[in-house]
Parts: sequence; C-alpha cells; structure tokens
Amino acid sequence: MSNSVEKKLRKAESHLKAREFSEAEAVYKNILERFPKNKKAIYGCLKAQAKISSKLSPSSEPSQEQMHELINLYHGRRYETVLSKTEVMTKLFPNSIDLFNLQGASYAGLEKYDDAIASYKYAIKIDPNYVDAHSNMGIALHHRGSLDAAIESYNKAIKIDPHHPNTLNNMGISLKDKGEFDKAIARYKQAIGVKPDYADAYSNMGAILKIKGDFDGAINYFSQAVHLEPDNASFRHSLGRVQEDMGDLSAAIESYKIVIQTKSDQADFHYDLGNALLRSGQKNAAINSYEKALEVEPGYALAGHMLASLSGKTTSTAPKKYVEDLFENYAPTFEDSLVNKLRYEAPKKLANIVFANHPENSIGSILDLGCGTGLVGAELKGSCSYLAGVDLSEAMLEEARKKDAYDELVHEDITTYLSREKLEFDYFISADVFIYVGDLSNIFQLIKSRNRSRGGKLIFSAEHTEKEGYFLEESGRYSHSKNYIESLCKKFGYRITYFEKADLREDKGKMLVGGFYQLTF
Repeated sequence: MSNSVEKKLRKAESHLKAREFSEAEAVYKNILERFPKNKKAIYGCLKAQAKISSKLSPSSEPSQEQMHELINLYHGRRYETVLSKTEVMTKLFPNSIDLFNLQGASYAGLEKYDDAIASYKYAIKIDPNYVDAHSNMGIALHHRGSLDAAIESYNKAIKIDPHHPNTLNNMGISLKDKGEFDKAIARYKQAIGVKPDYADAYSNMGAILKIKGDFDGAINYFSQAVHLEPDNASFRHSLGRVQEDMGDLSAAIESYKIVIQTKSDQADFHYDLGNALLRSGQKNAAINSYEKALEVEPGYALAGHMLASLSGKTTSTAPKKYVEDLFENYAPTFEDSLVNKLRYEAPKKLANIVFANHPENSIGSILDLGCGTGLVGAELKGSCSYLAGVDLSEAMLEEARKKDAYDELVHEDITTYLSREKLEFDYFISADVFIYVGDLSNIFQLIKSRNRSRGGKLIFSAEHTEKEGYFLEESGRYSHSKNYIESLCKKFGYRITYFEKADLREDKGKMLVGGFYQLTF
C-alpha cells in the first residue's frame, strides 16, 4: 500500500476519533475511488456512515442510542430509512440479532415478505432461541400465504417460550385463517391468560366467535377490548357490527357514532352508520351518512350504490365489493336468518321445478350461479351427474363446502366465470342472485352463446315488480318484471317454459313477492 494511501487512512481515522464523520467519510470515499477493494477504507466508510468512532469487536452491538433511533424510525413507518441504515450497520455488527430482526420487520412493513423472512432466518442462525425472530417470521409467512409454515414457526417460538403472548395471538390468527376455529380460540385464551390486558387478543376472540355465530360471546370479548382501549376505533366498530347483527340497532348506531368521533376520516364507518340508520327507519339520516362516506372517499362504491337506491336512480348492477362485503359478513348467520327467521324457500322451489322435468331424478350437470352457502346444492345432491357452484364470497363458499354437495366450488364473480370457463351444463340455476344484478343481458348472452351442450335450461328466482324493466329498490336490491325477462328471451333466444309469482321471503314483516322462472334454450 502506498504511503499516500496510508497517510489518508490515518487522516480519516483521526476524523473518526474526533467524531468528524462527514470529513472521515469524504476521505474514505476518496481512497475508494482509486482503490475500491481497500478493506480498511470500506470498513472505515461504514463506520463513518453509522457515526461510530470507536473500535469494534466481533461481538460488538449497536449503541443504545443507535437502536433507539432505528426503533423510532420503524414506529414512524419510515421503513426505507431503517433499511438503508441497517444495510450499513449489519455489516459492522454481523452478530446483532436485534438489527436483523428490525431489518426483517421493516421489509415486512413494505410487504417484501421474502426479504423479511431472509432477515429473520439470519437472526435465527445467530441465535436459534431468539423467540421474536421465530414469531415475526411466522407473521411474514402468514402474509405470504404459507399458513402451515407460519404455524410451524409459531410452534418453534412457543417451545422456546410457552408464555409469549404475541406468538400465541398470532398463531391464533393463522389457525383461524386455516378454518381451525377451536384451535385458534384455545391460543387466544392462552394469550389472554398470559396477558389479561391484551386488547388485540380479546378483539380477535370476538371476531372468531362472531364467525361461529356466538354473538353474545363476541359482544363480551369486543366489549372487553373496548374497555381496555376506549379510543381504538377498530374495536368499537367491530362491536357495533355485532350489535347490528343481533338487531340491537340503537346500540350499534351509538357505537358507530362514537367511532366516528374518534376517527371521522374512514368511509367504512360512515357507511355502516348509514346502514344501521336506514334499517332503523331513519332514511334522511342514512342519506347524510352515505354522503359523508363519499366526502371522505369520493369513489366509495358502496355508499354510491345505496344513495342511488334511495334517490330512485336505477344503476345496471351492484358493485362487486358491495355484494362481497355483504355476504362475507352475513355468511355465518345466513341460513339461520334467511331460512329459519325469514321463511326463505327459494332453493326448494327451484329444485322442485327441476325435479318436475325429471321424474326419475336423472338431472344431468348443473351450474349453481351464486351458490352462497349451498342451499340449492343440498336440495339437488345425489340427483345430478355433476354439480358446480360459483360465488363471489369466500365465506359463503366455506359454508357450502360443509354440505359436501358440490363437485367443484369456485370463488369468482359469475360473469367472469361465464366468460372464462368452458360451459357444458344441462342446467344453470340461480337462487336470489339476480337481486344484486340489474341488467341481466350479459349473463343471458354468455349462457346462451358459450354453453357447449345442445340446449339447456336457466332456472332462477327474482324479486318481482310490475314496473317496466328492472328497478333498484331502496333496499339496495333489484327487482325484475316479467316483461323485462320476456324481452331478454326474445333478444337471446330463450323460451319461458315456467313462471310463477310466489312468496320469496319475509322483509320488514311482510312477504316479498318473487318471480320463479324456467327458461329453455
């Protein structure tokens, strides 16, 4: 090494000792311009960038001040800044598990889960018993969709520390997403047992009890979460939703109003308040809440749909998110509410129309459009050669799977499915699905033009109206006239071979009139 380089290195080191970090970095970079592989200059430059003036041993750790700075940046969601700093510091402190763990958490904050997992693995390589890295890797694996691997990571963390509340709670979340509700509940209870003031675990328990239809239990746990963190808008909003599901509209409205006082800049909160107000008969107040939702988020389709329904404007179809959200929340109580309380018998009536065509029950292949929880499938199970179902709500499909009636269930919008899949069905059946689709032209055209079987039948129920065409009701649902269905038949080559007006279900104490159709093509 030349004397000039040695001289520059000594000069840079003197700047470091004097804590003149910018001057030291400039000298080191000057050396690296000519000698890019000079190890002393590389190392010194890293120290200058990290503002470290003292010598480091292989076992050195960042100072408390440096870690506090990084942690504060992380909590401020300045993930890119944390990563730029840890990129330097992990080279200076290659055995610092806390640095690699924080680096992983910052990658996770940016949704770069593969990079996060790599950082956690490095921390675990340094210390195989580092609980936080195992637990955090479980979170990253969960977000990546690797639920089994996530649970394996949580199990490793629990073996090291059986009383780690975050691990127990997060494992419960992964188990819940796998559909293993009882196991998830056990983990949430363990987390609460270890940490009795763990509000997140109470909220998660409330959410899973709601899914199971235990509304009293859900309210109890959400109330505990709210008690522990009164200003947490998410907890109180969840409480309001359960109160609304139970029909306690006054309590739900009060919860939503408190939520909005805490956090008024979220469209969902105003929208849910609007729904509860509308259900309680306060139409003008509901309109005001929907309008506020649109002020917060001008493109908020759900509020736009409800405002259209209340203003007498008829749109062509309900937004996909409106339908998906409606049934994601409704799935656990759908059948109890609709069948047992609202006297809904459309699936049975549609099945009887099918059976009338086949006295010996040899029906052929069926596509259940908007299969929901599988009520149609349960009626037709064992009487057809093949039964497929498609639905926009994954939660409804989960309920349908429990009936073990379908050969195939697909999570997709029905028009997308009809446009994409090879259609070879004898029957297309749709129970109370067209109430969320105003203009049925696309569905009729796709079935007729894309079905490969020679002919077929489309059997469906609809809310009936004597008005012309189709109409968006104040309920947010669409009604269809027989004249409108006849016009579609004429346009696309169908024949109405069965029509009946009959009770569809109860709505606000009265029976809705439905139209039950069989179309042949």
